[in-house]
Amino acid sequence: MVRILMAEDDPPSREVLQLNLEAWGYNPLVCSDGAEAWAAFQRPDAPRLAILDWMMPEMSGPEVCERVRGLAHGRFTYIMLLTAKGQREDLLKGLEAGADDYIVKPFDRQELQARIRVGARVVGLQNKLVEAEQTRVLAETAGAAAHEINQPLTVLMGKLELLLERMSPDSQHREVIRSVYGSADRIADIVRN
Repeated sequence: MVRILMAEDDPPSREVLQLNLEAWGYNPLVCSDGAEAWAAFQRPDAPRLAILDWMMPEMSGPEVCERVRGLAHGRFTYIMLLTAKGQREDLLKGLEAGADDYIVKPFDRQELQARIRVGARVVGLQNKLVEAEQTRVLAETAGAAAHEINQPLTVLMGKLELLLERMSPDSQHREVIRSVYGSADRIADIVRN
């Protein structure tokens, strides 16, 4: 179940929004002002999707947006501003503060639901991008580590082969050298895989 942080200071509006989110199958984290929302965003388990009222005590929705965008944790959060402010300059101010979407009150339930789905898709795509980047970095790191291991391992195995060639066939150390060579060969197999 997708968690959504919702911040709304007006109790009736907060209740309506919460009931809608729950009816649509979301798990809302309810905040009653901007400071509470900001505190929730700083937690490691903060929701990645948020609906913020514009005008709230303590801190406005755009102020929360700006602070969230300034966090250094590297997680993407899709933020929607829900507000009675419907002028073009308000929309621009909200988007410039870091909001990804902007919905004017009173909201149309179907439109809000559709926009939340868009936000959830964007968060899902962002997660896939992060996973792909992590996989790329891991593969690159593994390749570099394999190269660093192979260099001395190749030298070691070459020296062991030379030692075996120069060693007399009846030397008591021959089995020890073969055992060390076998271990080095197993390491080489692991690195190749």
